[in-house]
Order: sequence, then C-alpha cells, then structure tokens
Amino acid sequence: MLIKGGRVLDPASGRDETADVLIRDGKIAGIGRVKEKADEVIDAAGKIVCPGLIDLHVHLREPGNDEVETIRSGAAAAVAGGFAGVACMPNTDPPVDSAVSVEYVRRQSADAGLARVYPIGTITKGRKGKELAELSALARAGVVGFSDDGDPVADAELMRRALECAAKLNRPVITHAEDRALSAGGV
Repeated sequence: MLIKGGRVLDPASGRDETADVLIRDGKIAGIGRVKEKADEVIDAAGKIVCPGLIDLHVHLREPGNDEVETIRSGAAAAVAGGFAGVACMPNTDPPVDSAVSVEYVRRQSADAGLARVYPIGTITKGRKGKELAELSALARAGVVGFSDDGDPVADAELMRRALECAAKLNRPVITHAEDRALSAGGV
C-alpha cells in the first residue's frame, strides 16, 4: 500500500512534512518520495498521516450495561473516529476492580480485533472509596492506571496510600477532583 502526498506527522521523530508512506507486509517500509509501485494507492493530499491516536478517557459500558455499549461497539466507534486505542474507565457493573474483570476486558478487546482497549482499574473496591482495590494484582493483570471515575476518593489517607502504591507500580492515578462536602447543592 502506498499513501501518497499526505502531511506526515510523527511526534516521536519530529517529522512534519508532505510525503508518501509505503507500507509492506503491514509495516512502514519507506517515508519520503516513494517511487515504488503498490497494488493499492491512497491519495492523502490535504490529509494528515500520523501514528494512531489513543483516547485516554472513554466509557465502555461492558461489563454490565452492554445494552448501551459493548467493548466491540466502542472499539469500532474509536476506529471510525481515527483512534487506534482507548483507555476505558472502570465505572462498569461490576467495576473493573479484580484481575478477573481486567482479563474479561482484555479478552473482549482481543476478540473484537479493532482499536486496542487499555483497561483502567479502580482505586477502591467497588469504587466505594472505603478500601483500596488490590492495585498490584490489577497492574499484573494489565491495567494502565487507576481511577474511581466519577467518584472522588474522599479519604486523604486512603488516597495517599493509593498514590504511593501506584507510583511503585509506575501507573498513573486518574482522579475525580471533587470534595462533595463542598460541592453538595452547588452550582
């Protein structure tokens, strides 16, 4: 496949130029003025050619609310929007707070074969803000970060412990910054 005349952007290399991209056997084989012939040629003039984008905050409603959206339908929507991957929040039913639920998300993503789904695990068991989830087990299972998405962890000591553990695991904590004692009934 040859992608011709697109604006090629690659933040990793600093590349920003109008160029052709030759793809052979599913891999980039050349970038620049490509003279080689290809079975398929895509005119990318006026378009951007770049590495796949990743949406860092999506809500896939599976498990639990798959009548709203499944991992497959969410991954298909991501691909249609130009995203190669999505990081999915754990506010499902049940929440992604165990290695079993992480494996479920990963298996559904692999079976779909569309955009890659990067699971985010909960900070607290059941997203209830009372007790830390087993963060180490979640990390081993493949989560890329931790969040109680949509719910704050109000206990400062619990959050401190979560942050310390996440730092040791080299995973980010994505928090819902809200003090409900201050925001209750607020505008």
